[in-house]
Amino acid sequence: MLTKEKHIQQLYLQFLCGDDDAFSPLYNALFDDLMHYGWRLSRNQEVVEDAIQDLFLKLYQKSFTLNDTSRLKPFLFRALKNTIYNQLKRNARSTELNIENLEFTLSYTIEEKLFSQDKYALTDEVKNIMDSLTERQKEIIYLRFIHDMTIDEIAQIMDINTQSARNLISRSLQKLRESSTKVSIIILI
Repeated sequence: MLTKEKHIQQLYLQFLCGDDDAFSPLYNALFDDLMHYGWRLSRNQEVVEDAIQDLFLKLYQKSFTLNDTSRLKPFLFRALKNTIYNQLKRNARSTELNIENLEFTLSYTIEEKLFSQDKYALTDEVKNIMDSLTERQKEIIYLRFIHDMTIDEIAQIMDINTQSARNLISRSLQKLRESSTKVSIIILI
């Protein structure tokens, strides 16, 4: 049985080879992940959905192609982030908006992934610890542990070099460990 990532790669290759019937399953395979990521960058569902539609329109028109099909998902995450940022900047009509300072909502995903088991209860303490992370720390935790992306993929999405991504993940985990032994134990599970 194919993993989700391998299935996405296979669909993308089929589409690139001219199989238009592979486009709809490719869209369906990627939509939820893109929607969840976009939702964390902007709580405006319309903006996120429009950005995803724009990405897939460009993909369908083959405005871009990737030689390394294993990097499609990180590429689309990065493109989605930039599209949302540009839309928010246009809506704000301000140049003060900085892509590095986009609010990144993490708590819902952490609740789903780490605390959905009955034996763990989400406490105010854990919420406060997660809220104490910077936006970039929340984003890197999300990409690394929720989407299981590599450091190279994260660096691509966050537009930083690989060593900076390693440093950021290390600092983020260190902050969580220092904040609470309970969170450290949960992350290590």
